[in-house]
Amino acid sequence: MKDRKWEEMSTDCLVNIFGRLDMKSRLLDIPGVCKTWYQAVHNPLCWQQLDFSDFTIRHYRAELLKIVVKLSQGCVTSLVLSHDSTKKDLIYLSKACPALKTLELIGYYTLPSSKNYPSFEGKWKNLEFISLRVCLCIPELIKHIFIYLPSFTGLSIVGGDVDGDTASMIVSLIPKLKHLTINNADLEKKDLLIILRGCRELVFLDVRDCNGFDEDDEEILQLASAIKTFCCDGSTTEHDSTDGSDLY
Repeated sequence: MKDRKWEEMSTDCLVNIFGRLDMKSRLLDIPGVCKTWYQAVHNPLCWQQLDFSDFTIRHYRAELLKIVVKLSQGCVTSLVLSHDSTKKDLIYLSKACPALKTLELIGYYTLPSSKNYPSFEGKWKNLEFISLRVCLCIPELIKHIFIYLPSFTGLSIVGGDVDGDTASMIVSLIPKLKHLTINNADLEKKDLLIILRGCRELVFLDVRDCNGFDEDDEEILQLASAIKTFCCDGSTTEHDSTDGSDLY
């Protein structure tokens, strides 16, 4: 075993390892090591996870996007996009990544008007989980994207403001929601109560470190007692407003 060489590892093992590395390494470093590594990194399963939020590749995002999606041959299951992703990018990805299961959006502050926003109807039928990190247009995202996701059961919101309109949209437009995380966000007690009373299928709710309600509030704890896993540690009415600027 001690004489075994990296280039002699099975393709499956190499693909499993390489698929966990950043895209820059997969594109520029690994292919030039040896023929075995070159072949492994060109396996579509090596490109199931794509992260376009990496600052080192943002400048080349437009060029890289189609290259790596082509390498995946439709196998992408996890996708991370930053706020500088364009409408054209979203349209292309919604068509080229039919197997997508997890989507993370980072720093989306505004969206195009409804008539100019791409329709996701019939796309991403397998998408199960969305993470919104420091997004200030959560209601618009819910209205334009979540309504078309039949398999969607999990939502994570980090930073930003989850107000009454957002809470009501979550309840009305995502009826099968089972896993919900809202961390480091502005979330008033009345809006959390809307979620607790309306999302009847929740089995996991994490509202830690939020501003707008106290973690030991008896009414909240009573309503949440029916949820299998409920976390609210660190939430209080005494925090300064959370803008999410320290969450990047």
